[in-house]
Amino acid sequence: MSTTPSLPYRYGTEDQFAQRAAATFTLEDFGSALVLSGPCPRCGQPMDFTVVEELFRAAPGAAPGPAAPVVMYCTAETVYEGSPEGHTGCGAYWSLLLPSGAGG
Repeated sequence: MSTTPSLPYRYGTEDQFAQRAAATFTLEDFGSALVLSGPCPRCGQPMDFTVVEELFRAAPGAAPGPAAPVVMYCTAETVYEGSPEGHTGCGAYWSLLLPSGAGG
């Protein structure tokens, strides 16, 4: 883990976080899990975010409905000044809609 003192930890979100993540993250589909990878929209550090099947699939036999947003957060392995004890990441979070058919 590394420390980046120039950017303090700040738990929060901004509208542009989701827009940046949607434009820069890639999606790997493993069927029962999805891995979104890209730079954190706040701190720019590389990160991966795993979404498990229970969060992106409806119950078996259920009619498909509108996609639910997935709340993501910075998982960068950097410890920022002011971060809670034992936590990494800059504190940013945002919501993204997964693409139709993801995990299919």
